[in-house]
Amino acid sequence: MSYLPKSKSDVHITPDRVWEIIDLVWDINKVDMFDPCPLNPKFNGLTVKWKDLNYVNPPYPLTTEFVIKAFMELVFHGHETIMLLPAKTDQTFFHMLQGLDIVWIKGRLHFKNDEWSAPQAHFLVKIK
Repeated sequence: MSYLPKSKSDVHITPDRVWEIIDLVWDINKVDMFDPCPLNPKFNGLTVKWKDLNYVNPPYPLTTEFVIKAFMELVFHGHETIMLLPAKTDQTFFHMLQGLDIVWIKGRLHFKNDEWSAPQAHFLVKIK
C-alpha cells in the first residue's frame, strides 16, 4: 500500500479553478447545478432525487457510490452530472467512466479548505 498523507476531513471544497474549467468546457455556471454533496448537508446525497443538472465532488470514501448514483439519475430520470474525481485508475469507479466526456486537470488541485495541494491528480467527467 502506498503512502498518502491522511486528510483531516473527507470534505474538500472545490477550487474556483474547477468552476472556471466547467464554464469554459461546457458553458455551465455553478449556480445552474444542484450539489448533492454540499458543505454541511442536511440530507443524504445518495438517497435524495437529484436535479436536471448536478455537480458532485464526492467524499473520497463514497466515490464509487456517487458514480453509481449519477448513472442511476441519468438512466431513471435523465439527469446529467458533472463529477470532480481523483485520477485513481486502479479503482472500479474509474473504469465505469470509459467512453464518457473526461477533462483532465493539469497539476494538483488546491482545495479551498486544505492546507496543501491534493496528493493526486483530478479530472472532471460529464455523465450524460
